[in-house]
Amino acid sequence: MTAVTAPRIGMDRRVRARRVAVQRAAGRRRLHRLLVAAGILTTVLVAVAVALSPLLAVHTVVVDGAGTQRADILRAAGVSSGQPILLLDAGAVAAAVEQVPGVASVHVTRHFPSTVTIQVALEPTVATVAAGPGRVALIDTGGQATAIVARAPAGLPVLAGAPALRVGRRVPAALAGLAAALPATLRTRVSTLLAQPGGLTALVPGGPQLRFGDATNLAEKAQAAAAVLGALVAPAHYIDVSVPNTPVAG
Repeated sequence: MTAVTAPRIGMDRRVRARRVAVQRAAGRRRLHRLLVAAGILTTVLVAVAVALSPLLAVHTVVVDGAGTQRADILRAAGVSSGQPILLLDAGAVAAAVEQVPGVASVHVTRHFPSTVTIQVALEPTVATVAAGPGRVALIDTGGQATAIVARAPAGLPVLAGAPALRVGRRVPAALAGLAAALPATLRTRVSTLLAQPGGLTALVPGGPQLRFGDATNLAEKAQAAAAVLGALVAPAHYIDVSVPNTPVAG
């Protein structure tokens, strides 16, 4: 018996052309995706290279408003020379500096290509406390020791009886409150603040003793003491403002 072979039917040219077009389109899409991926990778590598380039590294750190606390602020900021400025977290630097005793507010700015500015506002210094031989601690409005210096600035009273302090420690709240409450015109005339059994007292060289009583209404008492001291026409041994509405001089 003779085998019969079925004739092969050729693929329609149009179908073949369509298949080829589909395959070519798929190839073009794959190529496009590869080119896009390569472009993204190249962009990322270039961006990383630029960010880490010495041309965009920190070379200068400027600290404004820090006074005697500049070294403490630089140490807290932790900004090092050569650090990539694009990667510097200004918010984190500001938050770290805000923890330094006596710092009221901080603003950190990056100035491209290589400078960082730390602008600091400090709490006012209102008094001093002995901090060992030849050393005094500066006390801010919150009663905290903000710095240790060799010489006290002029025009600040000494808090007598307060323990020797290190930076970050606080003086007794009553003495701190009185020091903060004194108006500038009175603070410069007072040499010493102390807490006595009879209440808070301020000593004025060559003038009367100022008696404030307890630690309530200190702002009103301080204003009354300043007013009476400024209006004295005859010598007095003391001015008692423990009741600020009815001060007494004697």
